[in-house]
Amino acid sequence: MTRMVARAGIGRAVRRALALMGEHRGIDAVGAPQIDEARGVVTVDVTFAVNLPSEWRRRGESPSGVRLREEVRFGFPNGFPMDPPWLSLRADFSRNLPHIQPWLVDGRPVPCIYDGHLSELLHKEGFGDILNQTSVWLERAALGTLIDPEQGWEPVRRDSLDDVVVANAGDLLGLVDRRGGHRFLYLGYLRAVATDGTEFVQAQVSSKRVIVNRKAVAQLFAEVEIDRETRLRRGRSLALIVWPGKQPSGEPIVCDSYFPETVDDVARLKRRAELYGCARDLNDGLNWLRRSLAGWSSAESFKMIVILLARRPFKVIGSESPIELCPYVVDVQAPDLFADSGSTTVRPAGHCHAITRSLLTHMAGQAATADRPPWTLLGAGSLGSKLALHLARAGNGPEVVVDRSTMSPHNAARHALIPGTDDLQILWTDDKARLLSQALGGLDQSAKPIRANAAHMAIAGDHSRDVWSRESWAVVNATASLAVREALGASEAVRARVVETSLFAGGRVGAITVEGPDRNPSTTDLAAAFYAFMHERPDLGSITFNRDDPVSRRSTGHGCGSLTMAMSDGRVSLFAAGMSEYLLTGQREGLPEGDGEVLIGRLSDDGLGVVWGRWRILPVIAVQTGNGNAWRVHIHARALAKMQEEAARWPDVETGGVLVGRLSEVARVAHVVDVMEAPEDSHRASNEFVLGTQGLRQRLQAYSERVGWSLYCLGTWHSHLGPGGPSATDRATARAVSLARLTPSIFLILTPVGFHALAADT
Repeated sequence: MTRMVARAGIGRAVRRALALMGEHRGIDAVGAPQIDEARGVVTVDVTFAVNLPSEWRRRGESPSGVRLREEVRFGFPNGFPMDPPWLSLRADFSRNLPHIQPWLVDGRPVPCIYDGHLSELLHKEGFGDILNQTSVWLERAALGTLIDPEQGWEPVRRDSLDDVVVANAGDLLGLVDRRGGHRFLYLGYLRAVATDGTEFVQAQVSSKRVIVNRKAVAQLFAEVEIDRETRLRRGRSLALIVWPGKQPSGEPIVCDSYFPETVDDVARLKRRAELYGCARDLNDGLNWLRRSLAGWSSAESFKMIVILLARRPFKVIGSESPIELCPYVVDVQAPDLFADSGSTTVRPAGHCHAITRSLLTHMAGQAATADRPPWTLLGAGSLGSKLALHLARAGNGPEVVVDRSTMSPHNAARHALIPGTDDLQILWTDDKARLLSQALGGLDQSAKPIRANAAHMAIAGDHSRDVWSRESWAVVNATASLAVREALGASEAVRARVVETSLFAGGRVGAITVEGPDRNPSTTDLAAAFYAFMHERPDLGSITFNRDDPVSRRSTGHGCGSLTMAMSDGRVSLFAAGMSEYLLTGQREGLPEGDGEVLIGRLSDDGLGVVWGRWRILPVIAVQTGNGNAWRVHIHARALAKMQEEAARWPDVETGGVLVGRLSEVARVAHVVDVMEAPEDSHRASNEFVLGTQGLRQRLQAYSERVGWSLYCLGTWHSHLGPGGPSATDRATARAVSLARLTPSIFLILTPVGFHALAADT
């Protein structure tokens, strides 16, 4: 096992990640880190030991080409640990495997180890779980179990592509028969050209069949400019749908091999059609269109969509059908069809379902003061849009709306905005912030839309005066993002108090947290307090931290998905209504004075209402660690009271116990929300306290499991009879623990005049 040594020029967070790699049981070796100063990236090659069966172990690799020792390159950006690392496999790793991203990094395939953004996995489970998921991915790739027939066929990943095709999958699947064939359908599209000349297309396939011949073809293609500044054009064209037929034996043609998306020209598109068993049908459609265009000449080219329908051996994930939709964008021009013949560029496109009843059922959720209080909304999604419009209808909508995402058809299931009846549903896929701001304009309230990553804005302090100035009544965080919460908690640029609104457990539990004056307690303090309440209320905690919680990646198109909770729009509205009323009251009467607040709502058993409870949260005591480590310890009132009571019980000797809470790595804050009593075998004396071990591990594990490991052991505390700070023994203990434990540990010393803190941090 190769162990890493800290190097100059590598940040503390990356060094800790390298140390974790060196200790991981699935890792054989960790290479020397390389610093790319131009890109601001630290890369390191890590060798994983893959658990192969004995027969494959002798050969050194599995039938799928996964070796006994696999090198994975980790790239740590400057923003780590706020931003996640990127991973890539060796350059010659087979791409004919599922759960591989459609792009390369420096010519190396990229594994898809997590069904969601790696930043969420990093902030939820920690860097160690990224290593665990990588190890599991390699073993499954070796065993050929990346696709589970019970779960369904993994479609080719297409949700990272710039070109998007909106199409009703049900209508397209209804075309498929045993004979094979093709069909032309109407197509509407928007084409945007970036300043660097690159373009992307958002297209919508109509379910209406179109007749294609020499007489009609000139009326089927058109394109006009609709915005000169953004070089946005709107056009109409054709979509060619192609599907496979049957074998000579009469059995349907099935493609049971996984191929990465490598189509980039017409020749490769035809070869891909061969693999899917529909090459003849594709050629028939293209040849017919070429003959139809032969009598018409046009100087312009137009966007056409080709959708290959591949039949898989079992149903596609997110579908009840074994047919996978594979869309592509290509330029066509009269009279020759393709300007460069087989070399004409073809771009794979992502597929989004059209807004249909099946999609919606699949996704299924006072008056204002005379003055409009200025406030900022982070997150213009399902919950945020309802909060904004509820408050706007009371005259108190936000002045600023921040969201980094664009709309997608599946958002219609629960978003407060409603798409129009026009067939071109791609008009719905505009910036969320801008669409919501436009809706607020319809209620006679202007709002500044900002499309940006709120977490990055909070850390960098960008646009602070325009987004969250000191004059703002509040910053309302409705993003459901752990990264945004951590960034707000660490930010010195955010001066206004943060109010966070959240939903858990499929809409059965909701929470509102409100920072105190001067942001003490902070939004991350309040999150830790919320988890502590869940420990005290096992009836709520068992729901909130249920491992079967319906948070999952919901299919929004073949190869596309969204990490979300399945619930009806009505259920979201139940919580949004109470949250909106709380915000309106806070605007009229002011937020809590002197402290913060946590409100927890629970859905009634009959599902018709929500019962809310309210708790005031006192400001935390902040203690800076005194041994050169840049950690602050936030001591919550609950933990403070328990430590003081314990010290009062033992006035003539030192005593102590175990600290429970959570770490905010971005802010480098340890949140101490609770204290566990010392075991019975602990030793107390006038000048010494030695923590016992009897039953301690089991008690800590039971505590953390009860709250889904959102709270855990942070370290220990003990009392001193005099005002003195850490003793030589205390400092030696901290140094020893820092060598033995990679996770930072906190040591608190309670004296008659206050606290001292030490951090054991590698």
